[in-house]
Amino acid sequence: MRTLALFLLLLALTAPARADMTEARRAYQDGRWQAAAAHAQTAGGADGYAFAAGALLAQLMTEPDHPDREALAGRAADLAEYALHLDETHIDARVRLAGALGYRGRQMSGWRAYLLRLPQRGHDLLEEAVTADPDDPWALGMLGAWHLEVARRGGRRGMTMLDASVAAGMGYYSQAIALDPGNPAPRFFYAVALAALDEPAHWPRIREQIETVLALPPRNALDSRLKAEAAEFAALLGDRRAAAAWAGERMAR
Repeated sequence: MRTLALFLLLLALTAPARADMTEARRAYQDGRWQAAAAHAQTAGGADGYAFAAGALLAQLMTEPDHPDREALAGRAADLAEYALHLDETHIDARVRLAGALGYRGRQMSGWRAYLLRLPQRGHDLLEEAVTADPDDPWALGMLGAWHLEVARRGGRRGMTMLDASVAAGMGYYSQAIALDPGNPAPRFFYAVALAALDEPAHWPRIREQIETVLALPPRNALDSRLKAEAAEFAALLGDRRAAAAWAGERMAR
């Protein structure tokens, strides 16, 4: 009887958190990023705070014209930091914190970001996540994004300072896509990141990835919004200069 009573008490305590996470996932599915973050925070725990950070990252990914992206990135970083405070082994929290730091770094000069160690810490977090789970497509994709972003912003000097390379970025993105071929996000950001570098050899791969994104059925609001952007980008692919300019502007936000 005592065991049963303890079980029922535990059930009563955890039921509201499960309900909040259900609402958070529903809101995320619909693209209501702020509501998703709020419900996940109410659910609490490392999972809840990491999910909340992920919802705000989704907003950053899909709303490049958001009026205060710096504050949004800061909130996402704070939520992911707290998730790691609750559980220092939490892989999703590491990945989402790295993503938030990346967006924070875009709001300042590359040199200031380097002095604040934003790219260095982001890289370490992603390396730790991939070491803990080598088959995590989000961690691999974001590690690919990290390498290509260093190449875009820092050029040869930046890649030397941070031990980054275009080849490594392409490799990590390819692994992420192979592990989750139905996810348009890594394909879209891979194509746009390559286009922002504007190297002629990459354009067949860019077209291939964008064509695949447009053919994939959307699974949620994130997919739908990225597909809409992919269609806008695809319309420019006949003019390499225009496409590269669009990609460079998109990656700077």
